[in-house]
Amino acid sequence: MPSSTHQSLLLWTFRKMMVDGFLMVARDGSMPQGGAWNKLASPPVLMGLRPDACGFDPATGHFAFGEAKTSQDIDTVHTRRQLRVFAQLVHRLDRAACRLYLAIPRSAVNILDRVLGETGLLGAPHVVRLHIPDCFVEENSDELV
Repeated sequence: MPSSTHQSLLLWTFRKMMVDGFLMVARDGSMPQGGAWNKLASPPVLMGLRPDACGFDPATGHFAFGEAKTSQDIDTVHTRRQLRVFAQLVHRLDRAACRLYLAIPRSAVNILDRVLGETGLLGAPHVVRLHIPDCFVEENSDELV
């Protein structure tokens, strides 16, 4: 079961994907303040992996995928596999890379930089990074009281 921190990061992923023009069509798990999004179906399994979020852009016909990663989840074998698989997905008609959104706590930026560098995705134009201030995710909320 995903942590509340993970699901808070997923909510930020959804918000950014919507701002970028994607209709949200699937999500993995319930999100705090997710409202109607919490009623969406689960994302499809792609090469043995299920993304946290899936969106569709009706203007272009393109799909995008989203992943939320807590600080502890970034530097793992599983995440590296997810990044490699999801970042290589392309659209059938125009062969454009599917956009991949990654939401992380801002304090984990250096970890993400290293992992993206090791997977060959650092600076990839189709990878959209969301550095969410730690105070907006529950991971460090005890420090704010």
